[in-house]
Amino acid sequence: MTRLVARAYAKVNLNLNVLGRRADGFHEIHSVLQSVGLHDTLEMSLEGTGVSLSVDDPTVPDGPSNLVLKAVDRLTRARPAARPLNLRIRLGKRIPSGAGLGGGSSDAAAALIGLDRLLGLDTGAACLLEHAAALGSDVPYFLSGGTAILTGRGTDVTPLPDLAPAELLILHPGQPLATAAVYAQLQEPLTLAAKPDSISRFGRVPMDLVSWMRAGNDLEPAATRLCADVRRMRDLLDRSDAIASAMTGSGSAVFGLFESAAGADAAGKVAESSGFKAFRCRTLDRESFHQGRLVT
Repeated sequence: MTRLVARAYAKVNLNLNVLGRRADGFHEIHSVLQSVGLHDTLEMSLEGTGVSLSVDDPTVPDGPSNLVLKAVDRLTRARPAARPLNLRIRLGKRIPSGAGLGGGSSDAAAALIGLDRLLGLDTGAACLLEHAAALGSDVPYFLSGGTAILTGRGTDVTPLPDLAPAELLILHPGQPLATAAVYAQLQEPLTLAAKPDSISRFGRVPMDLVSWMRAGNDLEPAATRLCADVRRMRDLLDRSDAIASAMTGSGSAVFGLFESAAGADAAGKVAESSGFKAFRCRTLDRESFHQGRLVT
């Protein structure tokens, strides 16, 4: 095998509870994540000279700071010097950057899985997980996908039973939000002291999608101070008969749950006429996530 194509699926946070600041400077979180069909595409081929990455989105760096290249480096750094790696990667971006949809993290996980298969490295699951956690907080989740609880700083993943499939509409204002900037806006003096119902309100599993979404996202007020369109997009979804709406991650994207694809399509047209980007997709169960990840 000399060529492989991998899909890097996005995620939405059905909710997000910030429990406090940790000693290492990260924040302790508790969040339920769900895979969705919106995806980037990585085409990896064993050709050229050295390792190169091209990205079809000029706003996404194609240099050493890109998580895809960091994933390649971690996975292959023990490769013998006598066997130079000639690898060309083309990254097709559809997931908006700085949206809270996990695009960069998913790209990194797809690179780990895809390159491991392409090179026949047979890296064990525990080692892949170690690489993923070193790359970023959300990356370990994208090794498993489906419905899952994230705890700790976002690297501890507990899979949940798959929820019923659902129609979603994701809206993006065209303005990215940096996670660090949103956390810096938090007004509450956070500590790891207990919030009264922070665990109990997330602890009943399995739950339906609507109940998870209505549990709320603690970062939304902070994100809205930086990007007022977060509130405007949620209001639009609610006016468009979404069953429920929520902000994902640290923003700036929001999403709505709809009874039908037609309802989501209609709301998407209204959103686009208002200047927002709209992405219609469905939730992905864990089996579909894994079956669809590697195309060739």
